[in-house]
Amino acid sequence: MTDISAGKAGNRPWQQQTSWRHLWSITWPIIIANVTIPLVGAADTAMMGRLDDASFVGGVALGSLVFNFIYFGLGFLRMCTTGLVAQAQGRGDLREIENHLVRGLILAFCLGFFFVITTPLVHLVTGALLTASDTVETLMQEYVGIRLLAVPAALANMVLLGCIFGRQQMRLAMVQIIFINLANLALNLFFVLGLGMTIDGVALASVVAQWTGLAVTLGLVGWHWRDLLAGAGRRIFTRRPAWFDPAAFLRFFQIGGDITIRTVLILLSEAVLLNLAAGIDDLSLAAMQLILVMFGLIAFALDGFAHAAEALVGEAVGRRHLPMLDRVVRRTNILAGCTALVISALIWTGAPWIVGLLTSQQDLAAMTLAHWHWAALLPPISFLAFQMDGVFIGATQSREMRNAMLVSAVLFAVAVLLLGGFGLNGLFAAFTIYLGLRGITLQMRMGRVRDLATPEPMDVS
Repeated sequence: MTDISAGKAGNRPWQQQTSWRHLWSITWPIIIANVTIPLVGAADTAMMGRLDDASFVGGVALGSLVFNFIYFGLGFLRMCTTGLVAQAQGRGDLREIENHLVRGLILAFCLGFFFVITTPLVHLVTGALLTASDTVETLMQEYVGIRLLAVPAALANMVLLGCIFGRQQMRLAMVQIIFINLANLALNLFFVLGLGMTIDGVALASVVAQWTGLAVTLGLVGWHWRDLLAGAGRRIFTRRPAWFDPAAFLRFFQIGGDITIRTVLILLSEAVLLNLAAGIDDLSLAAMQLILVMFGLIAFALDGFAHAAEALVGEAVGRRHLPMLDRVVRRTNILAGCTALVISALIWTGAPWIVGLLTSQQDLAAMTLAHWHWAALLPPISFLAFQMDGVFIGATQSREMRNAMLVSAVLFAVAVLLLGGFGLNGLFAAFTIYLGLRGITLQMRMGRVRDLATPEPMDVS
């Protein structure tokens, strides 16, 4: 078996790979890094909130929505890369890791520069779909036009992050995530407070942070993976490079298509939830939004365990090692479940303080507290969905993910029809059922993943 460089995961005994200590060691860096992610959006809003005109806040809010859709929709670049690299790592195939990295970066740059080239079309679509005053729309288009220049670097960073996850080098991932986010924060302060820029400064901060982050990450990867990348230039630019495999690109797009369908269904489900809450009254919509913000923070905390599952399940599938797979799934589920219970207890006991941080409006705080039990219930209900997503991403079983999400979305629609008449409590009940179904429907298909990790029978003929 080929040596696997800095992580050396492929050479470790599987018992060591699945020990509680190792699982925690590849989980905590991502939890720490994820803490910095919401800070960027908060800083963008805070910088614009210091200006005299509230239109700047609206411009950033709508512009950020555009990029949330782009990055969430193209998240398959990171997920596909993680699963494919983790499996190649399990097989000890250095060259295939390199090929997956090159293919992912090529796709990232092609898709990224497509958005840059078609900026006028993006302006046209966003202007047609998003309703705002003329002033807010003008500011949004300025923000979007500048920040689109960051998309190629941001997508390339996603691919690199996926490869880093697949190789289980989570501290390197932590450095990448924290560097980009802190650079964005610092540049926000410099451009807006230091140079007196407005919405253009916030957008430019994202551009510079992403491209600088890409340069730093490439430098770190080049150093840490020097054995993997030794002679890569000759292999990549040869006449018939191994990475140029139409079947491999097709598989990447097939996986990406399935994950994109799943992503769209997630976005639609949350959009339906907010739309129905808005139909009750403005206060209900605001309370729903605050609890969903809390849920987003919960997801960031639990994602560390899901990413650990992605990497280790992928390695187990690559090794075709069923005992390793079973232990990884069991132990990461236990860790995530226990963490979810702790988070739930903290959310419940700290309700007045947390809600006080989220809003100073007494009516909204009272409405939110009246429904806060749902915020406390979400972590133990949702953790299995996140964990199963990680398992199936690591196994690159995107079709199963898509189908499970289709079933969950249909049953969510049924739950909304049955429970929507009970107001905000009914909507939260439907959402809770939906999150539980996401985990259960994938858990029911675990046999498919276990088949992939089962050693092939020896040919005795």
